[in-house]
Amino acid sequence: MNKYAVIDIGSNSVRYGEEASGRIPVKEVYTTRLGGGLAKTGLLPDEAMEKSLEVMKELSRRAKENGFVPVGYATSAVRDAVNGREFAERVESECGFPVEILPGEFEARLAFLGASGSGGFDTMIDIGGASMQVVTRDFGASFRAGCVRCSDIAREKSGASSPDEDPLAQRQAVNEYIDGIFSLPEFAVGRLVGVGGTITTLAALEAGLRDFDARTVENTVLTPDSLEKLIARLIEEGGARREHPLLRERHDVILYGAYILAYALKKLNAYELSVSCADGMEGYLMKVKNHGNI
Repeated sequence: MNKYAVIDIGSNSVRYGEEASGRIPVKEVYTTRLGGGLAKTGLLPDEAMEKSLEVMKELSRRAKENGFVPVGYATSAVRDAVNGREFAERVESECGFPVEILPGEFEARLAFLGASGSGGFDTMIDIGGASMQVVTRDFGASFRAGCVRCSDIAREKSGASSPDEDPLAQRQAVNEYIDGIFSLPEFAVGRLVGVGGTITTLAALEAGLRDFDARTVENTVLTPDSLEKLIARLIEEGGARREHPLLRERHDVILYGAYILAYALKKLNAYELSVSCADGMEGYLMKVKNHGNI
């Protein structure tokens, strides 16, 4: 029976994990900013594409050497970009594994499926680099509001050059942008769980971690109040954020992800958010191992 290595081609990073007992215990993250500038140009930038390709060539080689079959999927940046399909074809040709471009609602469903191992929740939110998913057992919705996309939008609308230049105006720009695209049917949220790099990083910061520890993160709860205090702290730290081990690759986009999450918690009338480190990578692994049946 084949063993698989899953490669997630995201808007902020490429992630890699090898299966073990049907799960992905370790996920490596390579920040390539594939979705940088997408909101303005509609294109994946050349430099980010080349960086991503180099990363994935090495990951594919390593997977095969370790006895795993590499499989990959792409999310919002590749899905939305004019040159996204061409890039996916290059990945398959140059890196040696097929890439499935996931529709937004299916991406949301896979993340819900992957996180379901943590059990006991009714609603899930996933914030990525270019999109946000809100999912229940009955429906899934995807919105073009991720940390990288919203950083581009907020800076352009406010005229700021960094997240620390007039952060209130930039947060307002994010809120106004999401206001124009966010719409959900009436439903009772129940227990809410969050997945994705933005949320797990915020939970790690809330827990006071300097090195990521999945068990601690999954035992951390975020509330609207604790999130606002964390946002204020991140703004106060300013450029020093880049010195934090967990923020070296996220120091310039973490605030935008936090703004998105704060907006979502308010709209969902959610009083707390639990966290899962299992997400769409586990969901995609289940899909592959079940021959597409989920």
